[in-house]
Amino acid sequence: MAEQKASPAVAIKSIGCRTNQEEMVTLSASLVQQGYRLVENAAEAAVIVVNTCSVTAATESKTRRLLHALAAQAPMARILVTGCLAQQKPDELAKVSGVSWVVGNGCKHLIDSILQHHCRGIYRTSLQEAAELTMSRTPPPPNGPAMLRTRYPVKIQEGCDFRCSYCVVPLLRGPSRSAPFDTIIAACKQSVEAGYKEIVLTGTHIGQFNDRGRRLIDLLDRLAAANGDFRIRLSSLDPRDCSETLINLIGSAEKLCDHLHVSLQSCSEPVLKAMKRHVPATIDLLDRLEGFRERFPLAGLGADLIAGFPGETETMFEETCRRIERINLSYAHVFRFSPRPGTPAAASASQVREAVKTARSAYLRTIVERSRALFLKRIQQSSQRIIVESGSPVRGITSNYIHVEIPDCTLEHNTWLDVTITGLLRGRYCSAQPVLYKVA
Repeated sequence: MAEQKASPAVAIKSIGCRTNQEEMVTLSASLVQQGYRLVENAAEAAVIVVNTCSVTAATESKTRRLLHALAAQAPMARILVTGCLAQQKPDELAKVSGVSWVVGNGCKHLIDSILQHHCRGIYRTSLQEAAELTMSRTPPPPNGPAMLRTRYPVKIQEGCDFRCSYCVVPLLRGPSRSAPFDTIIAACKQSVEAGYKEIVLTGTHIGQFNDRGRRLIDLLDRLAAANGDFRIRLSSLDPRDCSETLINLIGSAEKLCDHLHVSLQSCSEPVLKAMKRHVPATIDLLDRLEGFRERFPLAGLGADLIAGFPGETETMFEETCRRIERINLSYAHVFRFSPRPGTPAAASASQVREAVKTARSAYLRTIVERSRALFLKRIQQSSQRIIVESGSPVRGITSNYIHVEIPDCTLEHNTWLDVTITGLLRGRYCSAQPVLYKVA
């Protein structure tokens, strides 16, 4: 009797945003359908797929270190590099030891076919040409190894029509285009039927979602009214996306996570103007965020912030700090300005010294940590619900985006658990006690 040939083993590594994560979850399911076997350990893999990020110099450096480490760890494996850095610097990446394929964002949907036919080389095309094809594909069923996760990301949009002066993403992701409304609803329904408890709506700029006049708020209204035992989480929003209606819906709709993450970047009007951000929308939003915090004191409120943008004076930075203190963030992602080749900000003659950028980012983090400490104190003894992501000890994330750990509790993966927050455990985790639970 002929011995059955083992399925090819593939390891998938992803750096960067939720959109990158969504793409790799979708790719994982597709590869399983094609007969591949997914493995966590790169040393066990015949093929390693690396999804890259190019949003900062730090992420580029992280990508290169990862590629060299993978080549050393799995010298017999063939590496496929995709994502934003592959779109930006394909020839450079193709020279890295162990790399067999470089696949730009416009060809990312062809990865399973490229692997299947072993066609080594560089695959890169116009993002405009790829727009219709990449956003009209129906996501594969979220089954198999993808179910090791409790949250299923659904990409509703890709690309961006804004041109912030510091951002390279529109050059690497292309213009904004949206997935069909009904395709998104079907993907969410399919995910819930497969057992997922949380769906994360992702995209380059999800506030630009627009399918024949149906916008993000229409999508949320539809999903919030759907049947099923699940919740919806939004990825980052631009200030222009955050209408009063949307903010109230996030704070009050039962199926929407009470968690709002806003790409503020700065709160200084001159800096926002230099960034080519929409100044009135950002300044108006700050007042609405204060109102959001008053109405929903236990809701998660996060932000992205850039320190040391070209031309940012000490006075401008202090203005950002004062306004950030007002809105009581529960967390923030603080970045030092990183010049991206090809962007207007990188060519500015008013670059801020690295030491100043480091000091300002550290001070912003201090402000955010104080705000977070007050938030964690406020939510102590509150009742929250997590989805168990790790069964022993129990770990999960609340609707308002708090990482919870219950050391002396063991429970099945992907199970709802109602908990009472009892305090800060260590690092990013809060301690909690179980109230009751049900196995779905």
